[in-house]
Amino acid sequence: GPYLTRCMAYVTSTQLYNWQFTAEELAAQRLDCNAAARRRLIPPKESQQLEKHDVGSTAANEVNCLSADEELKIVKRYILIMKALFDTFRDPKLPADVFGFAATYFKRFYLSHSVMDFFPREMMLTALYLACKAADFPLGLQHFTSHIPRNRERYSDFIVNSELFLMEALHYDLWIHTPYRPLCGLIVDLIAYRALRRKLNPQEDMQKEQPGSEADLPSEVDLVASLKADGYELIHTWYQTDLCLTVPPSQFALAVFMQLGRLQPQLGIEEFVRNEVCGCNPLREPPKKTHLDTDDEDVDSDEAEDVGKKKTEDENKKSATVHFTPEQRWSQLSDRLEQINAIVAEFEFISDLAQFGDEEARLESCRNPLYDPLSEEYAAAKERANSLLATLD
Repeated sequence: GPYLTRCMAYVTSTQLYNWQFTAEELAAQRLDCNAAARRRLIPPKESQQLEKHDVGSTAANEVNCLSADEELKIVKRYILIMKALFDTFRDPKLPADVFGFAATYFKRFYLSHSVMDFFPREMMLTALYLACKAADFPLGLQHFTSHIPRNRERYSDFIVNSELFLMEALHYDLWIHTPYRPLCGLIVDLIAYRALRRKLNPQEDMQKEQPGSEADLPSEVDLVASLKADGYELIHTWYQTDLCLTVPPSQFALAVFMQLGRLQPQLGIEEFVRNEVCGCNPLREPPKKTHLDTDDEDVDSDEAEDVGKKKTEDENKKSATVHFTPEQRWSQLSDRLEQINAIVAEFEFISDLAQFGDEEARLESCRNPLYDPLSEEYAAAKERANSLLATLD
């Protein structure tokens, strides 16, 4: 079905093969990126002090360089700024996937580029504009920039000039599997599960006519809308973390779903995930195959045989040996969700746009002038590039 198709799409996606990392790999990449940016900002003779990531060196401190952790704080804050800009689009309202695409682009870009080289405000705008196109919701540049409070013409020129650069930095891996759709699927399945449970056990409703129970919950339509809105806000906030780079979107969505269950325990979300999603105690046993099912399978037997021939012997062995019981699936899933919960619990989220850190004030003083459109060095480099291009005429 469609769910299986989406799962297979992720399993074969560039997101899984090119952009999924461990926490250690992310930290190493950011340290390397930060060290390279520091070397570009200090005189060549002094740059040797940074060859082994000596982030506390005198040369680096003289130009007031940022550390890798400070750069990450700035990236985190600009994701919050991106969300504020995203919310200003009301006619039309941007789909949630647009924010997921843009936040992921932004995170990926600053794995290999420094905020000291490429100022995050401009790259944030470019990421959001590109995300509208990639998520099949294109906007005209003039309409997009009309939502920027000031300097619209300058930002418009920057977006035009940097969009292709951003795509190249992302290796043209533009399609993002976000957690929004999996979360919607879980919510719909929960509502169907609750309806079926009431149908099979009508006496339960009679026992739960008390304050704070299921009887006090809104209608199914209102409940779906409420859970979806609350879940989307959690996903938006959790994009400040590295979950979009370390876990599959289905696990991201499930962690948000379980958090909704902790906020509203009367929904019985954990029970639903254990019994129905993992299959520990489903309300209805899965139907057994009949002769009619076998006949239907025979209709496409030639096609299935062709597909089967393409599998290698190793793949067949692997698929034959990997089998988990429902309890094992629940145990493994619980462990993984606990790890995600620990990451979220320890993470320092930014919620106040008016709160500026010291690193943001220092960023203005340690920007690489070669990449600053307002600097003399940038203007000189652009003039040299234009003169070289003129010789091609």
